[in-house]
Amino acid sequence: MTPTPASPPAPAVADSSDRFAIQCEVLRLSIRPIGPVLLAQYLLNCGVATLFAWQVSLPRALAWIALITGVTVMRGFFPQRLPEPFTPASLREAQRKHTLRTAIWELAHGLAGVLLFDPARADLQLLLGLIIMGMTLSSAFSVSFYTPATQLAITLLLAPIIVVGLWLGAPVMAAVAVIGIGLTAMMWKLVAERSRQLEENIGLRLNEHRLREQALAGLRASEQAQAERLRFFSAANHDLRQPVMAIGLQAEVLRQQLNDGASTEAVQHTVGSLARAQQALEGLTNQLLEIGRIEAAVDPLRPTSVALAPLLHELARQAGNGRVLVRCPPDAIAWSDTVSLRRVLANLVDNAVKFTPRGRVLLAVRSRRRSAGRAWRVEVRDSGIGIAPEAQQRVFDDFEQIGNVERNLQRGHGLGLAIVRRLAAQLGIEVSLRSAPGRGSVFAFELPAAPEGATATSPSVAPAAMKDDGTDTTRRLRPGLAVLVVEDNAVVADSLSALLRQWEVEPRVYASAAEALALADLRALDAALCDIRLPGALDGIALAERLQRQKPSLAIALISADINEATQRLATERGWHALRKPVQPEELRLLLLGAQHRARS
Repeated sequence: MTPTPASPPAPAVADSSDRFAIQCEVLRLSIRPIGPVLLAQYLLNCGVATLFAWQVSLPRALAWIALITGVTVMRGFFPQRLPEPFTPASLREAQRKHTLRTAIWELAHGLAGVLLFDPARADLQLLLGLIIMGMTLSSAFSVSFYTPATQLAITLLLAPIIVVGLWLGAPVMAAVAVIGIGLTAMMWKLVAERSRQLEENIGLRLNEHRLREQALAGLRASEQAQAERLRFFSAANHDLRQPVMAIGLQAEVLRQQLNDGASTEAVQHTVGSLARAQQALEGLTNQLLEIGRIEAAVDPLRPTSVALAPLLHELARQAGNGRVLVRCPPDAIAWSDTVSLRRVLANLVDNAVKFTPRGRVLLAVRSRRRSAGRAWRVEVRDSGIGIAPEAQQRVFDDFEQIGNVERNLQRGHGLGLAIVRRLAAQLGIEVSLRSAPGRGSVFAFELPAAPEGATATSPSVAPAAMKDDGTDTTRRLRPGLAVLVVEDNAVVADSLSALLRQWEVEPRVYASAAEALALADLRALDAALCDIRLPGALDGIALAERLQRQKPSLAIALISADINEATQRLATERGWHALRKPVQPEELRLLLLGAQHRARS
């Protein structure tokens, strides 16, 4: 923890916006109504005028009180009106107007030093000087809080008596005039100091108000986020239970069919239903995991040059059936994170295909000229069911689906566009939607063009029946292939063993790394499947390193539900595989075919 300083500096003016707010507040305080004070001052002025009318001159006293009456009416009945809201220009204009009004007010009071001055009587001169100095002390705290206005007012109040006292006054009056000069300087400094303290207090009050507003906004945001999380997990719980329930029911049906000797066709139908429910469950869990990884920002963005044409053609090929067409200039090279961009486009294409029962989907790229430079506009066009205007914003929310009220699991869970929204925010792009019911939809966004001369990356596409190491994926596994399985979850270990035996592969199953290293015959192994999270001192990665040192030719795969980018990169560097749970049977079979190919070569 960082120690708190004993005496923190005063937050006088944090920045220009704070300074502007403080000046606005100072001006509001300076023109606020002061009716009782104004009346008291006017009555005192009448008393002074009466005294000097009797002692000096009635006409001059009447002239002075007429001036005082005029400025009092101006200040009391015609106050300055401030613009709302303030702008920098209107604030400066209001300050100038306030300074002028304050100067007129105090100059009228200061003219007493001329109109009520009697050159023949030193006692009255001294009395007048003291009265005006008293006015000065009063004005310093009541006439204004705006420093330039107050300093000018004090100067105009004292200047007449100082000038006349030095010019026509008796020696004692000249001394008082000199004191008045010192009083003027002192009052200037006092006014400046008082204004600084006032501005600091206003700044503290504004900062306290801002912090209170931020705290309230944070509380409201927290409550909204809590409500959103509750809605999210409630929807996730609902959709997770659907395939889980289907799996449980179909498993019971399968058990009864096997007990009753049902036909092969009936059993295959039940197994197919089980497989579809499992795929729906896996798809949902993968999407939930992806949302969690996006929000946790565990996969850092690595912008690079991305060739759009190969990427779009690969996505079109994966969609299958020739339903997705591509129209992209061959020189379309964008600057973005390849992995995140692929995920955005894959989700948009998947969404377009699912909600386009007939017709085709078009992936189009066009060049755009922007002030920041060249850009590429990417559009995913479909001729599907379309989206009503009032629902277009909601489609990017979690678990929102248009045209799937029945929540058909085969049409997704309403998370694809929610993932697109989160990824787009990370990439700094905005996905727009143009659609109408029955007329299809167009999802579009713009990507900045890659810098000139940058080397573009494009996805590599392997042949359908060939793995990237040349393994023929159509071949059968060799009976007796020895596979080490290190998995501490008994249910998962039993399932892997059953599948491997079905392929006539010999599994060697152990529950920990220490047990595998102590009991397994490494020389007879062809492949090793290592769960990353294992009990004991050695995890799956440490086990894989030891296995590789003891048998470099061994095919090794790390298995985990949370394979991240760092683990994937480590596996690639070491020549291992990384399989995310739940492992797909075909993915596992490809790995074993590669191990078989390596053992024979």
